[in-house]
Amino acid sequence: MPARVAVVVNPAAGRGRALHLIPTVRGLLKSLGVEYSIEVSSAPDQPEKLARRAAEDGVGIVAALGGDGLAGMVSNGLMSSKAGLAVIPAGTGNDLARSLGLDRKDPLSAVRMLADPKTRPMDVLQVTSGRSRRYCLNVAGAGFDSEVNETANAMRTRLKGSAKYVAALLRTLRRFEPADFELVVDGKEIRRRAMLIAIGNGRSYGGGMRVCPDASLFDGSVDVCIVGEMSKGEFLGAFPKVFRGTHVKHAKVTMLRGKEIELRADRRLMVYGDGEPAGPLPASFLVLPAALPVVVP
Repeated sequence: MPARVAVVVNPAAGRGRALHLIPTVRGLLKSLGVEYSIEVSSAPDQPEKLARRAAEDGVGIVAALGGDGLAGMVSNGLMSSKAGLAVIPAGTGNDLARSLGLDRKDPLSAVRMLADPKTRPMDVLQVTSGRSRRYCLNVAGAGFDSEVNETANAMRTRLKGSAKYVAALLRTLRRFEPADFELVVDGKEIRRRAMLIAIGNGRSYGGGMRVCPDASLFDGSVDVCIVGEMSKGEFLGAFPKVFRGTHVKHAKVTMLRGKEIELRADRRLMVYGDGEPAGPLPASFLVLPAALPVVVP
């Protein structure tokens, strides 16, 4: 007997793609004999509330129909519950789906998995900023990448995925200055003037940028990518390498691995996790191993 499924939808994901998929998803779930409900989010804080309510009602799987941001918000509503997460990729980047081995071009294949869902316990990254505590599934970061995120979220454009990210990157680079970071990884302190620090539970963000190419959602640790201070020209020259993950060989890129991380900077920088703001630095990051069941192929 298939598990009861609640589908939480971000209607704006993928420039409306998720909203247009609802009738097809509804029909497919019905044909598969899955007991389901569909909830369309109407406010930024609603996905977490909808997921929490579904879990409290005894739903076995809460499926996020949208992008990485929606999956992250839904996961915040599922922590400490017995419900699992499913990802139906319909956003612009779908990097979490990429790390899970899902077919990002065929969201209905993820729906079909709900007829007989196989789950695997996934690591979750706990991000604490002041009194705020959030959970991140894929990549968190501060510095240039978080400012690009802010720029991208404010842009009105028909571009999507990595194209939108690159446009936001070029706009941000004109005004960005490196920051002095203090980083503690599993007790080891590092001071570095850097462009950005990315903490990867998953491998990629921004629509295929493999910032932490060796990261795994299931190994109980995160990878840390430190991109040191560069001139704007040097940064633009090195940037394309991130799509292949070969930026890690650059002399000014340092890769670390750990489970407990503290991060601060010499100016106010926002931490972004799964493409959404998680609070300003200083912040701490803690890996919660095997903390959330997720539907996998």
